Amino acid sequence: MNKKFSQRLFTGAILGAISALLIIIITNLAWPGLFNDFEAKTLDWRYMKRLKHLYNLRHGSTIDDIIIIDIDNRSLEKLGRFSRWPRTYHSQIINYVTQGGALAIGFDVLFMERDKNKSADEALINATANSNIVFHSMVFSMADPDAFLYPMHSPPKGFNAAKFSFALNLQTMKYFKHADRMDGKVTELYNAAAGVGFANFSPDNDSVIRTMPMFLNFAGRQYTALSLSMVLGILSARQSDVSVVPGKEIVIHPPGSGKDKTFRIPIDEASRMLINYQGTFKTFRYISYYDVLMQRVPKEMFEGRIVLVGTSAAGLSDIRPVPFQDAFPGVEIHANIIYNILAQQFITRQSPLYSIINFLLLAIFIAILAILLKPWQSALLAVILSAGYAYVAIAWFVSDAYWLELVRPVLAIFFSYLFVFMYRYVDEERNKRYIKNMFQHYLTASVVDELLRRPEMLKLGGERRVATAFFSDIKSFTTVSESLSPEDLVKQLNEYLSAMTKIVLKYEGYLDKYEGDAIMAIFGVPLDQSDHATRACLAALEMQNALISLRKYWVEKGKPEFYVRIGINTGPMIAGNIGGSERFDYTVIGDAVNLASRLEGANKMYGTNIMISEFTKELLDKDIALRELDLLRVKGKTKPVRVFEVLAKSHSRLTNSQLNLSDQYKQGLLAYRARKWDQAIAAFRRALVIEPEDGPSRAYLERCEFYKKHPVPQNWDGVFEMKTK
Repeated sequence: MNKKFSQRLFTGAILGAISALLIIIITNLAWPGLFNDFEAKTLDWRYMKRLKHLYNLRHGSTIDDIIIIDIDNRSLEKLGRFSRWPRTYHSQIINYVTQGGALAIGFDVLFMERDKNKSADEALINATANSNIVFHSMVFSMADPDAFLYPMHSPPKGFNAAKFSFALNLQTMKYFKHADRMDGKVTELYNAAAGVGFANFSPDNDSVIRTMPMFLNFAGRQYTALSLSMVLGILSARQSDVSVVPGKEIVIHPPGSGKDKTFRIPIDEASRMLINYQGTFKTFRYISYYDVLMQRVPKEMFEGRIVLVGTSAAGLSDIRPVPFQDAFPGVEIHANIIYNILAQQFITRQSPLYSIINFLLLAIFIAILAILLKPWQSALLAVILSAGYAYVAIAWFVSDAYWLELVRPVLAIFFSYLFVFMYRYVDEERNKRYIKNMFQHYLTASVVDELLRRPEMLKLGGERRVATAFFSDIKSFTTVSESLSPEDLVKQLNEYLSAMTKIVLKYEGYLDKYEGDAIMAIFGVPLDQSDHATRACLAALEMQNALISLRKYWVEKGKPEFYVRIGINTGPMIAGNIGGSERFDYTVIGDAVNLASRLEGANKMYGTNIMISEFTKELLDKDIALRELDLLRVKGKTKPVRVFEVLAKSHSRLTNSQLNLSDQYKQGLLAYRARKWDQAIAAFRRALVIEPEDGPSRAYLERCEFYKKHPVPQNWDGVFEMKTK
């Protein structure tokens, strides 16, 4: 009896250790990126509780140690488009805030090019130099030879690199992020500043910003983030007062301070600091840029405070996803980092060694209990233990910002129980069929079948396929977005994308990606579809119809209306997994894909909503109603392509008015190609009488009137060349 009991204990311990080893292999070797993404998501869940806790501790008040001068929607309404603001506005802000006695002024605003008004640049440079507390942002980027942006081997001419960068040893900096280029030409402004720092964020794979690199490698030297640069300036710390231990910490010894005043910043090997966010949007004190510029705020308000100048306006492209919000101003991220460092309030993460010991012991413990207890008892215990562990992890983060690893310990509990469960059934029943059914219960059958049938889908590579590429984009989205708050913009965009995505999936299209407000979809991959061209066109028509209802809803809610252009092209393309060995996406590439994108943009010239190529038309159901638009040569191509507008699912759906319009338009198009300008003009005018808003008729009318005054060459072939993308 004792021997059997000992054997069961030993078997349980071995199974627990095996499950722990399997977790180590999966999370450290096989899919580390997937594990890190899941663990990061658990941090996001914990943030929700912690931010509520911090809010209660502050009794709902804002943090006033750092003030954000916000280029908000109100400022844009009062002062006009930001791109047209004179830089003297910023110099006035600097002078006023400096007079108020601020500790430091950080500009999360990029001055990339010289102003046409030279005196405005000089005013900003002089204000920066005279203030002696201004810190400017710069941005680094990677080379892009296709855009003629080649690697730089040194900073821009005249930039004082020695003053604003470090020369750390190779061992220290080898894992730091690298940049090929320093963007920005106003070096005099940088040199006049008390400090400069990069504003580049480093989001995780899911685009969420949880960390910020403190250093970045460029041209053999290391540059600091804007937040760290400001902290060093506030503490009057020189480069010699800073030491860096990658994977551990940055240590700052301010001049004249003892050990008690040493500032330590925990970092990983890539110099990234975990951001300990203090709250949701506007946790720090926000003041409208316009109010400061108009001196409606007493300058004494800035005395002894750190000031950041940035934007919360969605249209200025500095809204970022953070763990607890999809839209969060980048300037407030900098504010959180500065606050973390000066207050020495950081997120402490469990060390890798303690984490492994932790889930190893958990795995062995649950495996031993699972092999000793009845299955239902051990299952209940596993659930209780998992829930209890999750509660401790959440509570610890809420109270002390301690990041106790959650995913692997819970996986250890689950896998240990699962391994023991499998072992007991194999040992007691010896029934392979039951084992197979058990696994089918845990896994989706369709996924398993597809992986078994095509295991190569998990590998990098692609295959040549003929398919239909689909691109859509919202008209004048930047203008529309400026009228909405970040939260309202994200909400309305999600409403739009959800409705459009359902239609793509309804027609069994593959949703390749979202790019802001744009949608890219493919029909005919990864699953073969003989009617992929027809599916794409029907989906496009249904999208336009769905938008009619959505626009009515948005108008009722007082929201702006979205109008969408769609481009569709069919042709050979490479479809497959493209990326790195640890992270890749299933997508398509090739000229046929690029042409679909060009056709989406070409809609602008004709005032149309859905444009397809002749290659798509060849494969369409003949009942779909089309209208020929042009013989078009897109940018970057020499061979023209004939393009068409999709009108309806079938010719029977066209009204008499549409049929008459098409007839007059066709007459005009034939006369146009025969260079009979007067005859064409008359036909297009008759078309516009039927439908005054008909974009193609209006475009051709203007073109005919132009050619009538400016004759085309004798060898004119009727091709219209598209000069832009």
